[in-house]
Amino acid sequence: MSTAEAASAPRELDAGMMIRRALFLLLLVGVTYYYLGVDFRGLSHAKGMDQAQIARQMASDKHYTTLVIRPLAYAQVDRQMKLNEGPSAAPSFMDGIPDAYHAPLNPILNSIALGMFPSTWEFGEKQVIYTPDLIISGVSMLLLLASIGVSYLLVSRIFDARIGGVTALLLLLCELLWRFSQSGLPQMLMLFLFSFATYFLYKAIESSAAGRPVFLWMALTGAFFGLLAMTHWLAVWPFLGLVLFAAFYFQPRGLQLLVLLGVFGLITVWWPLFNNLRYTGNPLGAGLYLFYSGLGGTSDELTLMRDLEQTTGGLNFDGFISKMIGNSVAQLGDIYNYMGGIIAAPLFFLALLHPFRRREIADFRWCILLMWIFAVAGMTLYGIKPFGDGLNEDRTDSNNLHVMFLPLMTGYGLAFLSVLWNRLELPVNIPALRNGHFIIAVAISALPFLLLVPLRMMRAMSGVDLARVHAPYYIPSALASMGKLVKPNEAVVSDIPWAVAWYMNRPALLLPKDKPQLETLRQSGKERGQPISAILLSQYTLGAPLTDATYRNTALFEWRDYLMFRPSMLIGRNRTQVTEIMATLQGDMPFKNPAMVGGPGDSFYLFMTDIPVARPENEAATSLDQ
Repeated sequence: MSTAEAASAPRELDAGMMIRRALFLLLLVGVTYYYLGVDFRGLSHAKGMDQAQIARQMASDKHYTTLVIRPLAYAQVDRQMKLNEGPSAAPSFMDGIPDAYHAPLNPILNSIALGMFPSTWEFGEKQVIYTPDLIISGVSMLLLLASIGVSYLLVSRIFDARIGGVTALLLLLCELLWRFSQSGLPQMLMLFLFSFATYFLYKAIESSAAGRPVFLWMALTGAFFGLLAMTHWLAVWPFLGLVLFAAFYFQPRGLQLLVLLGVFGLITVWWPLFNNLRYTGNPLGAGLYLFYSGLGGTSDELTLMRDLEQTTGGLNFDGFISKMIGNSVAQLGDIYNYMGGIIAAPLFFLALLHPFRRREIADFRWCILLMWIFAVAGMTLYGIKPFGDGLNEDRTDSNNLHVMFLPLMTGYGLAFLSVLWNRLELPVNIPALRNGHFIIAVAISALPFLLLVPLRMMRAMSGVDLARVHAPYYIPSALASMGKLVKPNEAVVSDIPWAVAWYMNRPALLLPKDKPQLETLRQSGKERGQPISAILLSQYTLGAPLTDATYRNTALFEWRDYLMFRPSMLIGRNRTQVTEIMATLQGDMPFKNPAMVGGPGDSFYLFMTDIPVARPENEAATSLDQ
């Protein structure tokens, strides 16, 4: 009898494992379909759209250029061109300017994917979702799934297959990761590269503990951290934590550190020197000013980038220490949300108190902690927005590095939870009790997502187009229709230039600081046959408080005529009054001819042109009355 039981045990184990893997695969397909199909509403983040249009520029053989023209970045490129090519040289609106703002790897990867489907770049008349949005998000989701696979192998290697499997399940059900995959941001590529980098780093720690050479593993770790930095420059910060750990841990110290830094430097140093220094005269490019919007500045990032002369904001270190402490405390207070609501991830910090028997496991956690501390310092210095409370609020942040640490911290947290659970001495012959801590962790982490799924599916299946886009700021069909009123050699000034460049496929200038700066840019464009012919304002501006139109110290005071345009139109009771009000308002407006006021369903956009748009009289009246 015992022999028969022993013989059947492997079969039962294999059968159970196959069933679990089949269920996991089925769940994987279902969740992917939900986020890429049912719940998908297009790219959700401004910087995601910005990087997407750079990718399309590259796929169009226009090199690493951007159609999103920030006045401050334009001034950088303009100064360098005049220095290199003469006083008559100036950047081109039509072809885009060299981008020295984003790290290059994510746009390069997306350009390969977009280049395979050039026929999808044109926005169809009946489309609601832009097909390249699906392509870019699809690539990001593939990277997420690959990251889950690598994380399973790593956590299983550190602990066991059970903890590795539960970690993979928690990552699969983590809504924040899927939201990042819908945003166009590089976080999923970062997670993929960080998973490989830490896998090789753990191999190096294992080899060091066993007295074996670690040169290969250190070189591979440095290579993947180099690629990580080329995906987001803020990723240099956790690498500094690794450097500090490696300087004291690996033997011989100097040689191992040299391998790590050498490979990392070979991969990362060429871009600041080849691209940024060449086109802007500074290896940091436009990123030089990003610190100004963090702790060292008096203005937000957009306000700084709007200033052609960089007279707004600047460095101001008054209260620097208090700001740093305040930002750090606020970030740590919301750490559970930044880590995707996975309840096991914050338990990593309690796992630091547990004396793990295996040396490599105990040592690796201190390396993770050092990298995370340096990442927090970087996010504190360069800024990370507070986590939103609304159900429909975008919770992705381009500077969120916490998500990279989710797999490892979740694995350590689950291991620590297992230690505590085993001390309860529950009956191990009952599977539900034996794995009760895993069931509780999965249930608590996945419950918010599961509760919201029915509501979101009802909204997605309602048939209302506005439920399928990120209204009121981003309505691709409306933007694409306005793009047809702008010639290919003309540019648009906008408060959402990333969406204009991506969905209109036209050069888009970020709304400058004031009208004189706009006139300077318009004159530069006219001289080169590339006029700025229109302005498009979204609810970022139109929905701003009316106090922004009354107080001089507000960022939008110079554009108060446009802020007041829609409310003033609503005052008119008939067509004659509307015409009179328009004539009064348009006196100081750089753009005076409304081509579209409002949008589908409500006042989403104000689109005005330099030259009247030729269209039937009844159509013009209809668009004005919307």
